[in-house]
Amino acid sequence: MITFLPLGGANDIGASCYYLNVEGTGLVLDCGTHPRKFGIDSLPRFELLKDQQVDVALISHAHQDHIDSLPYLVQHHPYIRIVTTPQTRAVAEVTLHNSVNILQEQLKDEMTIRAYSHDEIDLLIQSIEWQEYLKRFTVNGYRHASTEPVSASFHDAGHIMGSAGILVEHHGRSIFYTGDINLDVQSLLAGAILPNQKIDVVILECTHGSTDSSQLPSRKIEKFRFANAANGILSRGGSILIPVFALGKMQEILAMIWKLMEQGSIPNVDIFSGGVGKKLCGIYDKNRYTVSYNDTDVILTDIPQKDLYEVEHIDDLLRHQCIVLAGSGMMVPNTLSFKLAQRWLSNPKAGIFTVGYMDPGTPGFRISQSNKGDLLQLTDAHEPQNVSCDIDRFRFSAHSNRDGILSVIERLRPSTVVLVHGEHDSIDWMGYSIISQFPGIKVHAAEIGKQITLFE
Repeated sequence: MITFLPLGGANDIGASCYYLNVEGTGLVLDCGTHPRKFGIDSLPRFELLKDQQVDVALISHAHQDHIDSLPYLVQHHPYIRIVTTPQTRAVAEVTLHNSVNILQEQLKDEMTIRAYSHDEIDLLIQSIEWQEYLKRFTVNGYRHASTEPVSASFHDAGHIMGSAGILVEHHGRSIFYTGDINLDVQSLLAGAILPNQKIDVVILECTHGSTDSSQLPSRKIEKFRFANAANGILSRGGSILIPVFALGKMQEILAMIWKLMEQGSIPNVDIFSGGVGKKLCGIYDKNRYTVSYNDTDVILTDIPQKDLYEVEHIDDLLRHQCIVLAGSGMMVPNTLSFKLAQRWLSNPKAGIFTVGYMDPGTPGFRISQSNKGDLLQLTDAHEPQNVSCDIDRFRFSAHSNRDGILSVIERLRPSTVVLVHGEHDSIDWMGYSIISQFPGIKVHAAEIGKQITLFE
């Protein structure tokens, strides 16, 4: 028997974590935290594993919502085997140490859960085993009840550096977990590479399921709009603030900006960046020949950049014709991008460009929905302020649009699909579309704590 049990990230985006039991072998697919929740509420439902066999954790990529609760899983299951791609292992060493600093501040008054330490992360990273893309490896557990081995392999998901779809195979049966997947070419990554075989069960991400694909313009069109908007601000001596996630978004946007400068599409002005994102640029550079990469000639660490964290006064940036890449991507309170945005909003020569998904509960979303001349309240605790700067919203998504997600089903032709990683509307649209377009496919909408039998 093979069963599937969601512990988190079922009908939501956050705390992705799924338990797969294959004839007695217990596999955990991803182990993230929820970015909009704190403390124990941000974790997957690990208590659901209390009476389960837990042998191996397979991690699709190193974004917070897919890896950051791994140290807590290890506390409960210290002998678990952890496997990632080599690139994800390298990225995780940077991002998990960064998470320690954030959690120690967030959880300083929390009694039900403590922040993990840097020493614990060092030990965790040492224990992670890596496997290259397409290499099949055995993941049998101690109580595996079949003579046939359970095998797994990683397949480039095209989402961020090291991201992977995970293929699990046993006794002629196959299960493919897409993780976060992007079939399209980005500035750096060349898009996902799906397994070259028919798959029995697909565990499918649905991030953009409820978004009409026409609302997600092509990257070429968005680059043209971006260049036009940037020229408008830079030509009047203004500065542009771009909030970015340190992993993935910063590297892709930095590469795009540099290419536009080299082509003469935008002026060659100072670029300010720094922090964790700059460290991750080095990992992208070192691994550009080991993944499906779009342009190996671009070396991110060679792009001229000034250290944002060495700027003494924010107003110095506003008086400077420049482009600023600052974390966090959603401009949550107390982050650098939030502090910069407060000053940018009051400057009529400046502009704020959002370049990706914004959670509706964040200041970034409120800014992205504003226009010059509006009265904007960044958070309920802040006084409203006038929007004097330009605000432009661009969609450079690292996820496939809903047509791309459906193409995964068309290409893999599974008999069963389990829908995960999407809001209710996205899950509903994707489920209806699969049933309508692919008669005969059985569709499950995952629910936390509700077990699904995939094979008897």
